[in-house]
Amino acid sequence: MLKKAACITALALMAACSSESGSDQTGNDAATQEQPAAQSSGVEDYEVTDTTISGEQRNADFVNKHEDEQLAGNLRDGGYVIYVRHAKTDKDWGDQVSPDLDLADCSTQRQLSADGKADAKLIGEGIKAAGIPVGDVISSEYCRAFNTAELAFGKHTKNQDLNFLPCVECTPEDYKKYADRVSPLLSETPEQGTNTFLVGHDDPSQGVTMSVEPPNGIYPEPMGVTYVVKPMGDGKFELIAKILPSQWQEFAEL
Repeated sequence: MLKKAACITALALMAACSSESGSDQTGNDAATQEQPAAQSSGVEDYEVTDTTISGEQRNADFVNKHEDEQLAGNLRDGGYVIYVRHAKTDKDWGDQVSPDLDLADCSTQRQLSADGKADAKLIGEGIKAAGIPVGDVISSEYCRAFNTAELAFGKHTKNQDLNFLPCVECTPEDYKKYADRVSPLLSETPEQGTNTFLVGHDDPSQGVTMSVEPPNGIYPEPMGVTYVVKPMGDGKFELIAKILPSQWQEFAEL
């Protein structure tokens, strides 16, 4: 899995590369360039210091932009992309780099635990009870992701763009690949009156959020956590809310 140290180290390399590049073609120092807007996507060059907030801390500190009642109403109207990290597994290890990994064979991968299966059902039951319309459900090709989708929503379409890259300590180029692959999915407007659900993994989610929560993005935890995204087209999106598996039930009362 993507760890804090690996993330900071990788982004520090990016910052170092930026400082060596000198001034840009207009004569402005590269260090004074404006940072990207909060709705941009991709991995940019950011200065990393000892006070850098980790992706885990960004997740812990995230504050929803709407009160629950307003959020519930907005979700009922549709128009959002909802990124769900797969539900709990028995153990946490980087099967994406295992030489035995076979996406067609669940026995070579991490699989949902009993608690994870229960959480996946809880997510789906809460969303249904709250009257939140479910449109497309798109999952990675990993068993724990599409099993979460099936248990929650009873359907899914697989998309390899939500898969892991074969890395645990990923490079800046890997993070940018995640952003390039996932940002189109997060920025695409759902069919009118519905919400699109993406069921995926931690590292792709953190990679694609590195520009909206620089420099380390948001590391989505615990397993089963959801981020509600407002798509804005052309690779742009805005993070709206974080919802835990048990919290979906509360929306039915709002």
